[in-house]
Amino acid sequence: MTTFAALFLPLLIAYAATLRWCQQRWDSPTQYFEHCWLLPIVAAVVVWARRDTWRRTVAAPDWRGFWLLGPALLLHLGGAALMIDSLSAASLVLAVPGACWLALGRERLRGQWPVIWLVLFAVPLPIYVEGRLAFELKELAVASGLQVANLFGAGFERAGAELRPVGAAAGLFVADACGGLRSLLAMITIGYCVAFFLGPTAWWRRLALLLVAAPIALAVNIARIAGLCVLARHTDVATAAGGGHAVLDTAAWIVDVALLLLFDLLLSRWSGTEPTTPAETVAPVVGGQSHRGPAVLLWLLAGPLLWLSLYRPFADVSGRAERLPSVVAGAVLQPRDAADQAEFERAKPRYVELLGTRDFIWSHYRDAGGAPINLVALFHDSNWKSVHPPRICIEGSDMDIEIDDLLPVALGQSTTAVSRIAARSRRDGRHHVTLSVFGTRDWLAGSYFEFFVHHAPRALLRTSNAGFMLRVETPIGAGEDAAVAVERCRRFLDELVPLAQELLP
Repeated sequence: MTTFAALFLPLLIAYAATLRWCQQRWDSPTQYFEHCWLLPIVAAVVVWARRDTWRRTVAAPDWRGFWLLGPALLLHLGGAALMIDSLSAASLVLAVPGACWLALGRERLRGQWPVIWLVLFAVPLPIYVEGRLAFELKELAVASGLQVANLFGAGFERAGAELRPVGAAAGLFVADACGGLRSLLAMITIGYCVAFFLGPTAWWRRLALLLVAAPIALAVNIARIAGLCVLARHTDVATAAGGGHAVLDTAAWIVDVALLLLFDLLLSRWSGTEPTTPAETVAPVVGGQSHRGPAVLLWLLAGPLLWLSLYRPFADVSGRAERLPSVVAGAVLQPRDAADQAEFERAKPRYVELLGTRDFIWSHYRDAGGAPINLVALFHDSNWKSVHPPRICIEGSDMDIEIDDLLPVALGQSTTAVSRIAARSRRDGRHHVTLSVFGTRDWLAGSYFEFFVHHAPRALLRTSNAGFMLRVETPIGAGEDAAVAVERCRRFLDELVPLAQELLP
């Protein structure tokens, strides 16, 4: 039995669903991980370039590879059992080097470890972490880009994620993909490749390249946003958002790579060594431990792990959120105008990716007194792990959270501790109150921790995880007491919760 059939093939089977998830994340609308498609090519080129050193040592299976592979398989088991794809994907960071160590041995891998550790840059971040980083980086990019642009006389102001000429009704929309996370992840990967596959091998040079890659990416992205504002000032917004955006986007990538290579050139000169890695003299290794035992173990695990990753005895349902009524507690649904609907449709693929489901709505109501009430309703099944704490979306809506606690309120015939968040809008300074609740057919809670504890055992047992998350938000009117706004949300939830429960099996 070949090494591939004995060791690598069962692992490919065990991780088939996880690898599919990684591929889907590489192709996600945000394009944060599209650079990952190049990593297998980079690895193949580097291994081929070092083939003379590679061939000096024969493969010698080493059971010590289970020091890495063992914990990886346990982590994958946990992710598959809980239906948390990102957890299984994270285990690849240990599984790939562990499998290589097990199959080939340490001597065969001497000098090749930097290639193997490229897996660190190929595994997508959990959606929750990605969303949080994207939000923080976008805040930095928009705020800093605006300041730099105005230093050069752009005369722009901020309206959420849009930068507008002062007094204008429309401006430059900074999408999530332009917030800086995409260039940051790509530049860190490029920095790693330059540090370990090109130039001198001095440790301080490699460390310096890894440390400088992120600041370069952030600074250039800020300069790109500022440049778009200046261009819009001297031409018009349409020109800057169209051809100007394409030109400056390409120029930013050129500047990113050029600055990194220039920095590396200076470091290489200071190191005083040739930009090549001398071939190592390695004594051939003959024999080694048999791979028969590990092969039997991995083949026994491959099928159950794949089955656990794929088995969903209940189907994901859609269309429930759209069946919620247009009149709730006297508040009437307000249709979006053409501009708002266009913006929602533009952002919808990102919402679907973050929420892990298409079964959601984001609706605007207005009560009899004219007060606005905003509703986010999300229904879930096996995708329960994509539901996240309400504060994540609120912070992403350009708000500063001032209160985040649990508030006992009367819902139906009982009192439930729901999530209460008081926040202030950065755009206009208005204060808002949000009440949120997680629920199933016969269970309610406002705590995300309780939500996780409730659904995790059901995921393990593969019983139905059908449920919902309802988030109701309203602004506090001028001169209005916050308690009045809270009561407005409570009444809305009180009538909506049983209607949502009726939509569940």
